[in-house]
Amino acid sequence: MFAINRSQGSKLAGIALHWDSVRYVELDGERDSLKIVKQETVSITPGAIEKNSIVAADAVVSAFENLKSAVGGFKCPIVLGIPSNDTIVRPIEYPKMSLADIKEALPLEFDLYFPYSYKEAAYDVSEVETPNTTAYTSVVIVAACRRSIVNGIVEGASRAGMRVAAVEPMNVAFFRAATGPDVCTGSYLVILVEPESTQIMLGYKDNGILFRSTAADLTSNEARESDEGILPILRDVQNAIIFAGNVYEGFTLNHLILGGIVDKNSRLGELFESTASLTVEPLNVWELWNTLPPAGNAEGFETAFGLAARNFTAKTQFDIRTAEMKKEAAEKPPSTPMSTRPAVVKPTGPTASGNEKIK
Repeated sequence: MFAINRSQGSKLAGIALHWDSVRYVELDGERDSLKIVKQETVSITPGAIEKNSIVAADAVVSAFENLKSAVGGFKCPIVLGIPSNDTIVRPIEYPKMSLADIKEALPLEFDLYFPYSYKEAAYDVSEVETPNTTAYTSVVIVAACRRSIVNGIVEGASRAGMRVAAVEPMNVAFFRAATGPDVCTGSYLVILVEPESTQIMLGYKDNGILFRSTAADLTSNEARESDEGILPILRDVQNAIIFAGNVYEGFTLNHLILGGIVDKNSRLGELFESTASLTVEPLNVWELWNTLPPAGNAEGFETAFGLAARNFTAKTQFDIRTAEMKKEAAEKPPSTPMSTRPAVVKPTGPTASGNEKIK
């Protein structure tokens, strides 16, 4: 689905699930005058989220209760972010047809593109333009996650008193935040470096058209500034560029946007410019959106901001809840008491991987 620019103010909050915390950003205002009216961070049980993937859903739900107390209750609709490595975001090309026809065709061939069946999935579809789009083709981006993961998080959010407006992959939300509210042109990379994994996103005009992740342990400052620690990221970015050049005829990158725990002046930023011949642009989400940054340390709030800002830009948005989840949410208001329930068991094994990994 595509977002519609708001001409009138409307409060919306975003909740991002990070390895060490749950982050909350609540926005109000209009597209050109957004204000962060509330922000909060609550810690999460160590090990509940590892390498951008949920390990213990019950600990995440417990953090929702702590967050509820910290913000004084959830009083506006919320967009929930699912960790990037629990999701797969990928392009699929079809002969020219309507989006409605593509949505009918996709379940019949879902297992050709994803490591689980259509019945096990929660997903959404959005049509995009790529360098290969012609009058005879239609290209969609499909964002998918295991249904059990989405169900568990949404049910826990509802019990904590949230009105869930949508559920999105966190890399999609960061891409939205990092590219700003205005129209983009050409091809570019957006790199989100986090302590346990890095998200590599290829943008074309207003949309992300390729989403990949790579594992790199940068939990220490020494690793972030050592060639040994960051070379896996550099290698995988170069591989992504080569892949895009093979898939998209005449593909040329304009620049690279670098965000997360490193910046343009870091060793990784230097290597991108010296060995990959890429112009690295520093990222300042708050300047892009003409918004005052969160109070105190603003680092790490970009993804939650991107979730909350989904209705203020025309860039692609998703809601990976199933139709049944959306119907239930519309018919049943959230309850306030927190009940005790067993943790959602996260699948393991080779088909439990999330975002597409670079080999």
